[in-house]
Amino acid sequence: MQIEINKKKYNCKFGIKFVRELDKKFSVKKEGVEFGFSLSTKLPELAGGNAATLSDFLYTATITESPRPSQDEIDDYIDNVENIEAVFDEVLKELEESNAGKLAVRTLKQNLAEQISLETEAEGN
Repeated sequence: MQIEINKKKYNCKFGIKFVRELDKKFSVKKEGVEFGFSLSTKLPELAGGNAATLSDFLYTATITESPRPSQDEIDDYIDNVENIEAVFDEVLKELEESNAGKLAVRTLKQNLAEQISLETEAEGN
């Protein structure tokens, strides 16, 4: 995936380096132990349309770029992009197709399907 900021194109890669960087920023600490569940915890926010999470994902996905866009440049990109829905869709698609993200996306989809099924079942009773 590529994004264009100030007439410069940046590659966004959603691989292991992406997940590692995301884990550094959004790790979960429990009883003094740090866990790298960032993709699993932030993915529902992305799927729910959280623009700040989209910015975090795009910024983190540019980890291999040199020079790299700043977080502010990514924020401005999101504020001004013509079709933000398409950007959300493309990021989710890229994650679903990457080895680093496909299991987390699959789990999210399964959990959402189960939730919808339970809600539908509860409404029917």
